Amino acid sequence: MNTKRIYAFLASGIFLGISAFLFSKFLAYHEAKVDLSGILFKDVVMDLFPIADVSAFIFGITYGSIALYAILEFKKPLFATKLMVTYGILLLTRIVTLTLLPLKEPETLVYLSDPFLNNLIYPGEIDADLFFSGHAGLLFSLFFLSRKWVFAILGVILSVLLMVQRVHYSIDVIAAVPFAYIIVRSAEFITSRGKNT
Repeated sequence: MNTKRIYAFLASGIFLGISAFLFSKFLAYHEAKVDLSGILFKDVVMDLFPIADVSAFIFGITYGSIALYAILEFKKPLFATKLMVTYGILLLTRIVTLTLLPLKEPETLVYLSDPFLNNLIYPGEIDADLFFSGHAGLLFSLFFLSRKWVFAILGVILSVLLMVQRVHYSIDVIAAVPFAYIIVRSAEFITSRGKNT
């Protein structure tokens, strides 16, 4: 790894850390705002699915997919840098979309147990973290980064599980696809400066 790529890797890690910090601080404010004036969405698509606690499956697919991405892509230059920049942009984008569309959580929500998010990013029990889905956004970002269909398939499965858990509406997971595409294209443009010229 040359010096330029090392600097790009470090800079992307710092960017991700700052983005996660800002997102964490935003969520506490957003949760209070939604409690007062959030929008309750009647989702006929989500209602087609049964209600169940599938936290373990959501956790396994999410972090297992990150591990699989690392295994499949580790020989490619800047694979980790691209992922960190992508996720940082995703978090910042969600601050905007959550602000513009402050949805109330489904009344039948089953609280999602995610040891990583709950301990490192979420400030307490957060349930109005809805539009668009960060979990689905991450999986579809992995698809657009790697162009490997396994991540798209896992993204669809994860999206269904998120609706079964009632932690996301159908519009949250559907919107994650175009947002992920735009975010990945933006991240690739930014990280292309870290390549050798």
